[in-house]
Amino acid sequence: MKVTILGCGPSYGMPSLTRGFGPSDPNNPKNVRTRSAILLTDKDLGILFDTGPEIREQLLRCGEVPQIQAVCYTHLHYDHMGGAEDIRNLAKERQQIMDVYGTQKDITALRRQMPYVFDPSHQQTMKLHHIKPYKPFKIKHLEIMPIFQFHGENNSLGYRIGDFAYCTDVKKFEPEGWKLLKGVKVWVLGCVTLDKNPKHIHLAEALKWHEKLGVQRTYLTHMGSKMDYSTLKRTLPKDIIPCYDGMEIDLDNIKASE
Repeated sequence: MKVTILGCGPSYGMPSLTRGFGPSDPNNPKNVRTRSAILLTDKDLGILFDTGPEIREQLLRCGEVPQIQAVCYTHLHYDHMGGAEDIRNLAKERQQIMDVYGTQKDITALRRQMPYVFDPSHQQTMKLHHIKPYKPFKIKHLEIMPIFQFHGENNSLGYRIGDFAYCTDVKKFEPEGWKLLKGVKVWVLGCVTLDKNPKHIHLAEALKWHEKLGVQRTYLTHMGSKMDYSTLKRTLPKDIIPCYDGMEIDLDNIKASE
């Protein structure tokens, strides 16, 4: 089983139109960050977690575009859903059904924002599934546990699959969420900045959460302009690793190509 970090950037991307790279080093290509998404692959199964506006170029960067059977959405913000049409086009060209999972609220928002993608006449291409926090579901042989997350005035979903969890755009968990995250070995965790933020955890909180769960390796994603890659690599504990676009994490060996 492998996780590819398709993008690890904030909602504005890096460089952004107005901030550029901010205080991060513009000469380091690992500070170039597209909007956050991951691809989980296991044998012939491929699952996308979110489809941001750069999903097309993110998948093309993989070389041969991988086989993808499903998309799991974390929440309804544009930087996580904006590329849904590209996935519809991929499924259409491959003459396959793409299973799409999200909360009822998020699926409703998707259909409202992109009716031409999720119109009922396209159900043979995009098959929509409503899921609920703390209610596991299966995609082929993998069981997936959605976990409720507070995200400012909005809510989002984290996901646990075996010993791996993906939790971006999170500010707080409920007690049930912490319980379900116990025992995770590899955690990809959204951490947008060095400073306190009302909608996302900041670096000090990420360090505390890592210790609280006793995770073997935590990978930081959804990183903003103050999260310079080289600085983080130099200063963070070795078991907390900043992501970069295109990073691959081997879940069977708990390794990353760095």
